Amino acid sequence: MVTVSRGANRATVTDPARSSTGGTLGAMAPLPTGDVSAILDAYLDELDRWSARLNLTSIPRDRMWARNIVEVQELLEVAAPPAGSRVVDVGSGGGVPGFVIAILRRDLSVTLIDSDQRKTGFLIHVAGLLGLDGVVVEAMRAEDAGRRAGMREGFDLATSRATAPPPVLCELAVPLVRVGGQLCALVTGAPGVLSACAAAASACGGSAPEAPSQGVLRVRKVGPTPEQYPRRPGTPNRHPIS
Repeated sequence: MVTVSRGANRATVTDPARSSTGGTLGAMAPLPTGDVSAILDAYLDELDRWSARLNLTSIPRDRMWARNIVEVQELLEVAAPPAGSRVVDVGSGGGVPGFVIAILRRDLSVTLIDSDQRKTGFLIHVAGLLGLDGVVVEAMRAEDAGRRAGMREGFDLATSRATAPPPVLCELAVPLVRVGGQLCALVTGAPGVLSACAAAASACGGSAPEAPSQGVLRVRKVGPTPEQYPRRPGTPNRHPIS
């Protein structure tokens, strides 16, 4: 059982029963070698096992390698964070891409942010299970993180997948990135969303959005985020910058 506390709020996540649905690693891409492959497999097994209770993913176990590992490898190739970089994964949910990055790149410090305390309970459980000492889990909204000292403009790389529409994501994530850093998010049809999120990226100190691949959206941090961003929790979703 995992308990997550935040102020007066407390959430308890009960460890679900073992599932027999865990599959073997697929052959969609070259596999990481040795222990890394085994750790990735263990993570996917836990994600599959907990998903029925916490609605962490709709991806079946036999497709998780292609969707959760190969796509993150592509994101890492684009982002290419130097050793020692601080990474923040916004709206981590089941831990993609954040956990996969932490497993593939043990030389990075990875912070996972999610406002759902049951999901952060799962994230804490997996980090402990897999011995991911470089992972920090924060049960909080991204809007609040973007105003917390030590987190606002405190990361070299922000990542995300399916957290929010691209204009909203830019307001949630770009304020967390230091000048000179970048946001790299997994999105569907990245070239088609560039114009939609250009205003939000610029307003928060970002460059013109780029699509270095079909599945990755990138915004470089070129200037400080103005004090008014991010706006109050919920406002970015209700009234995206346009």
